[in-house]
Formats: sequence, structure tokens, C-alpha cells
Amino acid sequence: MLPILIKLLQEIWHILLDSSFYILMGITIAGLLRVILNPNTVLRHLGRGRYSSVVKAALLGVPLPL
Repeated sequence: MLPILIKLLQEIWHILLDSSFYILMGITIAGLLRVILNPNTVLRHLGRGRYSSVVKAALLGVPLPL
């Protein structure tokens, strides 16, 4: 049982190491967007309306996983 647990923890660590660059890049880009974009502009485009704000948010969110 113990070797399986050790192997599992090693694999989790390797996955974390492989994804750490992308996590740091995502945090950096999110911070830059926070500094660059005016919150009122974002609120004007995404905060009002029922359907138009959902469509805009969906269109902006589509390329994020890419």
C-alpha cells in the first residue's frame, strides 16, 4: 500500500511541476488585465443586460483554454 501512495504522490508532484509554468503565466496575464482594463468598461460590457452580457462573456471566454 505504501509504494502505491508514494508513486501517486510522485506523479502528482510531476504534474504540478509540468503545469506550474502555465499557472504562473495565467496569474501574470490576469494581473496585467486587472491593471490595464478599466473596471467600469468591463462592467458596462458584461454587467448589464441579460443575454447580451452572457453572449459577450462566452465569446471572450472561448479562446481562454486555447
